[in-house]
Amino acid sequence: MKVFYAVVILFAVGLVGVAVWFSPLVSLGAPELYDDNVPVSTVRGLCYPSDALCRVDFKGDDGDMRQALDGLFAVTVKEVNIDGLTVVYAFSPRVAAQAQHLDSGEWYNVMAAYSDGKISIGTPILSGCY
Repeated sequence: MKVFYAVVILFAVGLVGVAVWFSPLVSLGAPELYDDNVPVSTVRGLCYPSDALCRVDFKGDDGDMRQALDGLFAVTVKEVNIDGLTVVYAFSPRVAAQAQHLDSGEWYNVMAAYSDGKISIGTPILSGCY
């Protein structure tokens, strides 16, 4: 019976670990779920649906944005700088969201934006204003 309990506990810990691994924005703050570029709810708990448009906002500088992307194991595939706004398209194996592709063919499932001390990171795309 002890083996059974050990297996059940190990299974539960594994499920929580998988949920945390594939919901990485939770580690950056309180993510919000978006629908049609409008926030509809705040993520409560450790994970969010893989098909959700999820976004987290926090304060920091360009280095903080890049450190957050590194924490997601995200690899930058494209970066755009326009009038003080930096937008990064990246791919992360930790994000379970369906990958999108740029016109040039690169795949991404994470977008980040930085401007004037504000950072926004979203999966698979960055919804809302940034």
